[in-house]
Amino acid sequence: MVEENLGEELYNLLAELLNQRMNRAVFDSLRGEYGVLRYLAFVQNHVSAGLLTEQLHVVPGRMTDILKSLEYKKLIERQRDEADRRKVNVVITEEGRKQAKEMRQYISDEYQGMFQLLGKKDTEELIRLLKIVLSYHEERSE
Repeated sequence: MVEENLGEELYNLLAELLNQRMNRAVFDSLRGEYGVLRYLAFVQNHVSAGLLTEQLHVVPGRMTDILKSLEYKKLIERQRDEADRRKVNVVITEEGRKQAKEMRQYISDEYQGMFQLLGKKDTEELIRLLKIVLSYHEERSE
């Protein structure tokens, strides 16, 4: 019975945490425009829309909408692959890179209060535990 209560308590706490205004904004942005900019700026640039769709776990139609919006805002460009002209790669512009950096800084600033509350040791422990939780879910989904 104790384990059931722990599961319920963990569920309730995670739901409350994820429903915090800032966390909802971050979660929404990770799979939206900022997610694409973040990926292109900090992970890999010059990639296909298909790879972005796969990496950000969104459906192709959603990715098409995101890319159209980012292209309209001049934050990305689509370029033909030099080796295979049939392929089109997504490339971040300087303005897109600037916005990705600004959003990354905004997120960092928003979480500074929590890090100050927890302190370095507890923040590192929280990160360590969250990595374990994430690896548990990754193993179960395989």
